[in-house]
Order: sequence, then C-alpha cells, then structure tokens
Amino acid sequence: MRLLIYLVFLFSISAVNGGFPEWSPTVGVKVTTPQKLSVSIGFSSIPWNSLWGGDSGMVFRLEPGLAGGKIHLGIRSAFSMVLIPITSVDICGSLMYTWNNPWSGLQNDQTYAGVEARGGFHLFILSAGIYRHISGADTDHDWVFSGGVGLGF
Repeated sequence: MRLLIYLVFLFSISAVNGGFPEWSPTVGVKVTTPQKLSVSIGFSSIPWNSLWGGDSGMVFRLEPGLAGGKIHLGIRSAFSMVLIPITSVDICGSLMYTWNNPWSGLQNDQTYAGVEARGGFHLFILSAGIYRHISGADTDHDWVFSGGVGLGF
C-alpha cells in the first residue's frame, strides 16, 4: 500500500512539474522455454502521458530466469487508456545465455542470438522467439525455439 501511495505521489508531482516522464516501465513474470520461469524488467520510450491513445518507440528489457537469461532491445507499439497499458507488441533482437539445466535439452553455458516477439493484452503476455547458437560446446542445438506465457505489461 505504501508503494502505491508513493507512486501516486510521484506521478502527481511529475504532472504538476511539467508532465510525465518520457518513458514507461515494462515488467513481467512468465513460464518460458528454455528458462523455465523468468522475470523481466525494463523500460520503453513510450510515455504514459495520455488518457487514451497509442504510440511506438524503443524497448529494452532484462529477463533473468531459473535456467537462463535474456537481453532484449527492439521496438514496441502500445495502446493505453487512463495511464494503463491495454495492448502492446514488441519485436526485439535478443541474446540468450543458459545455466542451471534449461528445458529443451539444452546444455549450460551456451549463448544464442535471435529475434523474439512479445504481445500483451491487459496483464496477459505471450512471447515467441527463434534463436541461433553462437557460442558454447552444444553442437546438437543449432536453432532453439523459445515460447512463454505470463503476466506483465
């Protein structure tokens, strides 16, 4: 509850002092392959400054998980209503590194580069990506599919 009051206070001060910031946060939790369970945190260059509308901009996310981590950089298109994201679509260039026995039979300490798309509707998110093996000793998995479902915005 304190966090909510603090955030409302910060947004109020920001609105009085020249508007909302020129960025917005992006967070999520999802079950995903090969990472098992992951959290993501990042930011988008799309500000939360309208009661109704959409925009496009850059997005950056870090996504550590139980069995691997990803870094995403790409573009986002989003639509929000009363400062709440309603829909969003991201297309990102991504790097993935594995550890702790990832799903899909992948080995630890492997690096993959690829493209991942993420779509959100209210708080539900879906993601899918394709990755190419670029570093490590696992010669059995040249291409890896990643898919996930979870909550976030």
